[in-house]
Amino acid sequence: MTKWEVARYLIDAKKCVDSILYIARHKKSLYNIDLRKKTSSILREFYINCCVVLDETKQKIEMCKNSEIIKRVYYERDKDKAHKDSDYKPLKFDTFTELSSIMKKQLREVFVYCKDVLPDNITLDYVPHDKELFRFVNSISPEKEQEILQKKHPLYGKMSSTNPNDMIIRKVFQDTEDIRNMTEDEKDKYAVVIENGLNLFEGLQNRQDSIIRFNVLSGYNAWCSFKKDSVEWITKMTVLGLLDIYSMPQLPDPENKEAMEEVRKIFGGLLNDQT
Repeated sequence: MTKWEVARYLIDAKKCVDSILYIARHKKSLYNIDLRKKTSSILREFYINCCVVLDETKQKIEMCKNSEIIKRVYYERDKDKAHKDSDYKPLKFDTFTELSSIMKKQLREVFVYCKDVLPDNITLDYVPHDKELFRFVNSISPEKEQEILQKKHPLYGKMSSTNPNDMIIRKVFQDTEDIRNMTEDEKDKYAVVIENGLNLFEGLQNRQDSIIRFNVLSGYNAWCSFKKDSVEWITKMTVLGLLDIYSMPQLPDPENKEAMEEVRKIFGGLLNDQT
């Protein structure tokens, strides 16, 4: 595999951590689903993807000898996630926050040990978001999702030109694994859709996925990531009511002194005191 093909599995593993972070924040809203089963599924995907990346180094024995963390990652896959061995001893954790910390530490180790088979510019940008669970918690149907996207992006779904002569038709390149069955000539017939998402966290996930597909298809070396402290800022703005759950700006409540103070900081103190 090319480095960007390998990167796909690293980022898929990263999104598993994102899902656990989301569960940790919204556990009360998820009381009516089987979180044990959901967590088991997330962990299965996490360890299998981690080991896909590790296997590309062809140094399993050496890595397991030098790192107890890598050894545990392989243990999880080999004894439980890819098989079900009777002598498997489960990973111990008391909270989802603790589990996310364990997973971050493990993925960081994978990232460090596999730097030679990964792109130089790839980053691990954790965001507390799970696409499916977000839609479940907020009762977002396909129809409601289209309404939200249309509200956020008035030109969503509309063509920039109605002249057929201005149009270039391409098939959509949907999965990096599809590249294995494509010739060089066939690649020119495909394009990648750069998706946004229902909020800023999902937007980052979608753009990173799209850029990986674009790099695999085209041979480029592009990447995008959040600036430092972006997750904390977005979370704070949402808590203060300055962003809604879809990351759309909201007018501050004049009675909310903390929100008004934050608005003054953002706009350089140009707003008059309304409280």
